[in-house]
Amino acid sequence: VTGLQQAWGSTRRVSRDDWAEWVRRLGVQLIKESPSPALRACCTLAQAYPPAAKALFNSAFVSCWSELNEVQQDELSQNLHLALKNQDLPDITQVLLDLTEFMEHCDRGPLPLEPSFLGDQAMNCCSYAKALHYYESQFQIGVSTEVVDALISVNNKLQLPEAAEG
Repeated sequence: VTGLQQAWGSTRRVSRDDWAEWVRRLGVQLIKESPSPALRACCTLAQAYPPAAKALFNSAFVSCWSELNEVQQDELSQNLHLALKNQDLPDITQVLLDLTEFMEHCDRGPLPLEPSFLGDQAMNCCSYAKALHYYESQFQIGVSTEVVDALISVNNKLQLPEAAEG
């Protein structure tokens, strides 16, 4: 787990290359430390062929997530939050948003990240359908002026005027 904790640390990343390397290293480390023998068997391939690491990223994350204790899960969640907040690269943001969506559909439950925050990040990378999903989730939790404004905005971006007016 120590290698995984080092890999998920998202501080001191500034350039596009730094963030791309962070995602790549995290993916490879998740595969390497996965409790799944099938995923671990792909480690050498993932190291040599980055598209393989990218394809296995979500599955490896879920397999490792279930093995972490609550403190480690909190630390990892905080680093994912920081990674989403501290960079504005659509491709990196999309990888992390895809992960949060994948986790929502798993039996492990969603990542403990605020839906409105995820909606804002999705809007920033022009992933409007994801933004709509997260803002609707936030609306279910509690109605606020900010959430209603965000829902109107994203529905307009998706060219759904009837939904925006509703």
